[in-house]
Amino acid sequence: MTADPAPSSPAPSSAGPAWQEQNDSEHSCRIYQRGLHHQGSFVRVYVPYSAEQPGEPLRLILYLHGFALCLPSFYQAHLLELVSQGWIVVFPDFQCSGYDEEPLDGGAAAAGRPAPNWWPTTRRLLRQQGGQPLRRQDMPEAMAGAMDGAEGAEGVEELALASTLPELQVGDLRRVLLPWLLIRLLLGVIGWFRRSYARNLSQLISTVLLSLAFAPKHWLRHAQTQTEAAWNDLASMPRYSHWSQGPDAFHGFGHSLGGLLSLSLPSLQSDNAPPSRFQPTVILAADPATSTEMGIPGFAIALLKLFHAPFTAEPLAIQQTGPQISQPTVILHGLDDTLVPPQLWAVQGGGGAFPSIAAPAKALYFASSNRQLNPSLVAFHNQAVTSTQYYDDALFESFGGVKDGPNPYNTAWIWPAVQALFADGISPDQLLTHLPADRPFAVSSDPPPPKRRLGLALVAASLLVAVLLLVWRRAGG
Repeated sequence: MTADPAPSSPAPSSAGPAWQEQNDSEHSCRIYQRGLHHQGSFVRVYVPYSAEQPGEPLRLILYLHGFALCLPSFYQAHLLELVSQGWIVVFPDFQCSGYDEEPLDGGAAAAGRPAPNWWPTTRRLLRQQGGQPLRRQDMPEAMAGAMDGAEGAEGVEELALASTLPELQVGDLRRVLLPWLLIRLLLGVIGWFRRSYARNLSQLISTVLLSLAFAPKHWLRHAQTQTEAAWNDLASMPRYSHWSQGPDAFHGFGHSLGGLLSLSLPSLQSDNAPPSRFQPTVILAADPATSTEMGIPGFAIALLKLFHAPFTAEPLAIQQTGPQISQPTVILHGLDDTLVPPQLWAVQGGGGAFPSIAAPAKALYFASSNRQLNPSLVAFHNQAVTSTQYYDDALFESFGGVKDGPNPYNTAWIWPAVQALFADGISPDQLLTHLPADRPFAVSSDPPPPKRRLGLALVAASLLVAVLLLVWRRAGG
């Protein structure tokens, strides 16, 4: 990556916080970044040089990340691939996470940095009234310190989060922290057997714990408003003054949780409101969740529901938002996805997931694994990302696959599908004919067969036989 003489100097702006700017001549683009993950205000924008020329098409992709995968480095190779093709790409952290900001020079945030310590916050909030507004000093020290440093607001007590998120009260966060105490206890037990996995899972959930005090519909709205605000603010710069009319094309892409949110963007459009410039005209989702509760351990969901945490009190599901989708829509899924099993999307026995999408032009495709490759390719949930190196491998071996760079699942499956659907205008039902013919794994447009329940049936039958034998012996006695 080749940098300007002053690669991290703030770019001039007429509204909002100043942008950091990095020139990347290797990928023919500029990269802009502003805001804080801690505040829910972080957004990074990749802008090709061509977007500086009036008259050139302004093509925008809203790129939405998976649950807790809030750093650009998880998807950086794909983000740079898209901008080198001439796309303007907006990557917002819609979850309000505890990550530190990554430098624009291609470096990564400090891997393995301890997640925010929520224990002191829990003790403080238990002594306060639930209706009181959250204060900055109630937050974990690292998060509060970052907010103070960013705003220069020493002595200000109110918790400053992105303005498009609802104001939090003590009770909102307390309904998250109390089940979190129990989740940590359970993870402690799991740690006796799988120490590294339990430690990493604890860090992963803790990093986005504050976001669980919001309903997912707030994440969705926040992602859209962050995108529109970033666009309008960049349009105030002289080199982008011709952006004032909005993008010529706007498409939605998302992975996992972000895939569900991308599919749910049309639900934000009010029936009596004029069409938004920031509503996607085409949507592609990679291994999307069918609901916001997918991909999170069931015991954690159960405990959050028990305490009526906002995240689980108002979940988002494709059965709710699918009927609002009229845009051409494609779902790409892996057959070995264990976090969001493909059967949940399958037409038969899928609980209405795919049929609930009302788009006249839609398609559902499944990629298979190829364990003969070296390294082997397993069509797991997180294969759509390009790097999982922020966390150690113990976590992602169970949560969708370890990645240290793109593999064929990216380069022969997700990436060319985005190009064909967004850039070439290929219809969803014709997509397979425009993907690489020499891809090293099979792709099918047919849903997978329902899961076999033979093992479960054998267990049930064995239990039934044991019960019958016990009854027979007692009757005989």
